[in-house]
Amino acid sequence: MSPLEGVLDLLLAKDGAAWSTFDHAAGVQWRDPAPQDNPDSNAPDNARYRSGNLLLAGFGVVEVPDGKVGAEAGTKQANEGEVGVTLNGSADQVRSVTLVKFYANEDYQQVLQRQFGPGATVEPIAGQCELDYGTTAENTQANQFFKLSLTNTKIVYAEGYVDDGGNQGPGTTTFEFTTSRPTQKIASMRCKES
Repeated sequence: MSPLEGVLDLLLAKDGAAWSTFDHAAGVQWRDPAPQDNPDSNAPDNARYRSGNLLLAGFGVVEVPDGKVGAEAGTKQANEGEVGVTLNGSADQVRSVTLVKFYANEDYQQVLQRQFGPGATVEPIAGQCELDYGTTAENTQANQFFKLSLTNTKIVYAEGYVDDGGNQGPGTTTFEFTTSRPTQKIASMRCKES
């Protein structure tokens, strides 16, 4: 089981995904020792977060930003599959998982499929969105939505989108995973359903 599949398996816990169940998630190195209060949100389902790193399968070594800024900024070699992982949730339960990797890559379905065993399916449910989320601006992030069937009973939904980085770097690809279908978000962005 890949680190991502393990984290999503914990997210799909029958009685809800308690924060503590992620403490020893295989293949995840937590930067935050425990959930932190989210000062950027007043929504109850996004009141806390916990960040770390994990490795996605199917990537090789590339040049990535070294994290320094200004004249000190440079690059270092790292596996492109090394991603930041953030759990988001309420005071007592994780509600969603977000991954961010360097390099904008719109082949979301292929990236996702490589993370799961042969029995799992990654099915597109919406794409070709007209608007960026929460705005009336034309969609610039190539958002796509997927239904991931890890087993017949374990289903999670994923959204993929890119930020090309412009002249600031290689850009990023973000995946957001939720246990419920993002129907309202798909509608508000005027995405074409598959």
